[in-house]
This record gives sequence, structure tokens and C-alpha cells, in this order.
Amino acid sequence: MSGPSTTMTAAKEETVPHENLSPRVWATTVLRAGAACIVDVETTGFEGSIVEIAAIDAATGEPLLDTLVDCGPVEIEPGAHAVHGITAADLSGAPRWPEVFAQLAAVTEGRLVLAYNAAFDRGRVLHDCYRAGLDPAHLADVDRWQCVMARRCEALGLGPEGRLRLGGGHRAMSDVHATRALVTLLSEGHTDVAGLAALADRNTDQEQDSDGRMAAACLGDRAAR
Repeated sequence: MSGPSTTMTAAKEETVPHENLSPRVWATTVLRAGAACIVDVETTGFEGSIVEIAAIDAATGEPLLDTLVDCGPVEIEPGAHAVHGITAADLSGAPRWPEVFAQLAAVTEGRLVLAYNAAFDRGRVLHDCYRAGLDPAHLADVDRWQCVMARRCEALGLGPEGRLRLGGGHRAMSDVHATRALVTLLSEGHTDVAGLAALADRNTDQEQDSDGRMAAACLGDRAAR
């Protein structure tokens, strides 16, 4: 892995050593022209197949890929449909994964791949490649993928292992633009107001849950007396 002084162009494939950079410096680096693209997928389920994928240029926001994907016999789980609203009927006539993957491989070649939850998106791309008997090529490289949620959580003091919802609308193109907005916010050093609000809401929910468990325990003690 190259050091912090790494420079990147679309013609020279290198990775950003994000563990050595602050979230702001990392964001500024990946927003350089030709350095990265942003990818998001919607799926049939948490461990299912891709039904929609979008990619944009990280620097400009220019759309690179935006398509539904015919996932064949894999059914969309009710929970997944409730999130993104995509139905089997919507996928009629959509390209199958081999065709879509060829486009994805082309637009990501020579770039870092940013995703809000990179482990999930990478996992679904690899899953569908293996299901279709395709070589995932450079997209199998874990260092090629970089997680925006991790950088966001690090900036909020949660550490890179933190988790926080994106709030992007749960369609692939809207989510990649929401992800780019977060990377831009990090690069400019602005306060992540939405992230702080989500964190406050989560802490309130955890406190209420804790209070509920304590109240139940007290009632149980009284009943046992």
C-alpha cells in the first residue's frame, strides 16, 4: 500500500491509505478528478441479489451507471420491498447481471470505489458474480472499496467501526448522491448535522430501552417478594 503522499489518476490504480488520514483529508483526496466513483446497490434481501445499481463520478456527480437488474428466479423479500419499493414487475425487461457487471467493471476501472456501507455493496457484487460464474476482476480487491460510513462515524467520534443510517431514500441513484454529499461535507469540514441528530435519536432510543428493562426488572422483583 502506498504512503500518504500517494497521487491518483484514472490511469494509475492506487489505493488511498485511509487509516493514515483524517476523515477530512481522506474526503479531499477521494474527490480529486478521476480518483473515485461512488456505487450503491438495492437487493432482494440482506443476503440476496442485486435488483438496482447506480454509480457516479465522485468528483463531479456525473452518472456512470443507473439500471435495474433482472435477478432471475431470486424473489424480492417483503422486507426488502418495504425498503426500496422495487417489485418483480419493475425488473421485467431489465438487463441481467452479466451485462450490468460488464458496465460496472468498465466505469470503476482505475478508480477507487466508494460506498456508504462498502462491505455490503462489495459483498453483493461478489455474490452475483459468483452466482453468474463471472470473474469479479478488480472489484474483488477489498482495498479498492472504501467505506464512507466508516469515515463519517470516525468524524463523529464513533470510530471507524461505528454504524449510522444514510437516510438517502433507498434507491440506488438517490443513495449515491446522498453519499457524495456526505463526502463533500467531510472534505469541507462542515458539521454533520444529520449525523448528530441520528446519533442523538439512537442514544435516546437506547436510554428508553434501558429504562424499560430496568422498570421490568423492578416489577419482577416486586412480584417475586
